[in-house]
Amino acid sequence: MLLYLVRHATAQDRALGLPDPSRHLIDKGIKQSQKLAEFCKKLQLKPQMLLTSPLVRAEQTALLLHQHADWPEPQKQAWLIIETLAEVQLKALTDLMAQGIESVCCVGHEPDISALLALLLNTDSGHFFIKKASITALELRFDQAVLLWSLPVALL
Repeated sequence: MLLYLVRHATAQDRALGLPDPSRHLIDKGIKQSQKLAEFCKKLQLKPQMLLTSPLVRAEQTALLLHQHADWPEPQKQAWLIIETLAEVQLKALTDLMAQGIESVCCVGHEPDISALLALLLNTDSGHFFIKKASITALELRFDQAVLLWSLPVALL
């Protein structure tokens, strides 16, 4: 299965005292998401499924990918909410593979994406820090994962 991991784009600052689940994308985050979508559309990257954390900033990032890259409609997944164990996320991805899903994009959060990458690549999560609105591609098999590439939005 081809797996794309996207970290949500830039959202309202935590210092504003807003409840974390309801923090929205700011203008910068909207532009980042649109730039990411343009990159994906140009390279004809189109996952079979688009899954997202139910937190607002991740949902908004996924929705912009749907609207601007012609990706499938985003589906909220509780296992993509922040602070979900990487093992739980891997189980969900393995279940999707078993169902015959060939490509999926998951829009989520840090440090969860780094933890999942570390588990998939059999290394320490301290080796990764995925920037906002970045996209990482992996080839996922039942017995291994191969990192294909990882790009921050600034390089797109």
